[in-house]
Amino acid sequence: MKKLAFYFTLFPIFIFAYSNIESNVEKDQKRFSLYSDLLFWKTFEEGVDYVYDDRIALGSSGLGGDIKRATYSWQLGFRVGFQYMFDFDRWQLDGQYGKINPDDSEEILNADNKQMSSTFALPSNFSLQRATSSIKISADFANLLLKRRFEASERIKLDLASGLSFIWIKRDWEMRFFDDSSNSRTIIPSWHFKGGGIKTGVDFDWALKHGFNWSGKSFIAAIFGNYDTWMIAYDNHQNNKVENSHLDDFRIVTNLQFLLGPSWQRNFENTHFKIFLNYEMNVWFNLSQTNRSLYQGPTSNPQSRITNNILQMHGLTLNAAVNF
Repeated sequence: MKKLAFYFTLFPIFIFAYSNIESNVEKDQKRFSLYSDLLFWKTFEEGVDYVYDDRIALGSSGLGGDIKRATYSWQLGFRVGFQYMFDFDRWQLDGQYGKINPDDSEEILNADNKQMSSTFALPSNFSLQRATSSIKISADFANLLLKRRFEASERIKLDLASGLSFIWIKRDWEMRFFDDSSNSRTIIPSWHFKGGGIKTGVDFDWALKHGFNWSGKSFIAAIFGNYDTWMIAYDNHQNNKVENSHLDDFRIVTNLQFLLGPSWQRNFENTHFKIFLNYEMNVWFNLSQTNRSLYQGPTSNPQSRITNNILQMHGLTLNAAVNF
């Protein structure tokens, strides 16, 4: 995956150097533009299962059953940016910043005396009756890209882009488990990542009729940064900690971004207006991991000790842009 990301970063360089696509400059091309995106996205994260509902014993040490996972609700976010076209050969500078904060909480009860169990380590003889989960992500992302516009045909325009990409993502998750004797265990696995890297890809516009277009983009980024994660667990009250582990390292995160959908645009005397409603998907690989437990007691039964996770955000992106 790292080699693939490196090869993709070189792709626009060869295109810029050797492309034979014509780039006739439009006389009425506007130099400066502002745009804003309204995001309505759903978030998925691996490694956030925390309860076996209706547990099934599989031999002396195995478990099975219906797994319950922490989920994120659909969430609104935003992205704002600008574009500036230089006089030289249709080069553009594109800068943007976005933010979204998905979250959710839930409660699971051990109804009908089912054999409920946790995928995290719980105390011995802990008869799990109720579990709660509260999870949230704060995600900030920014890009500064240099673009070169080409006209593949009379109706198709391509913007090949390369530049810098930055992300700041923090995940907070708190689980509470209660037994039938008013005992509880609270588990808090949290992490954050911040870093910067390189991003490359292509935007395209395919003109149809009456101002309607088919628009999209495809990008890949390789981001190097610092990853911090904590695993805290305590029984009944906070000063009774049974685990407090910390991992601090540096890693390369790969991000894939895809966007596709219809758009509509219109020229006025001094401005150019464009609006689109697209489907967008962002996937981050090698971003986070879940530490089930670094404490391995004789009766602990975590599903696994450490899992590497993928973070996904997808949904609708409503964009409006004005050139002047």
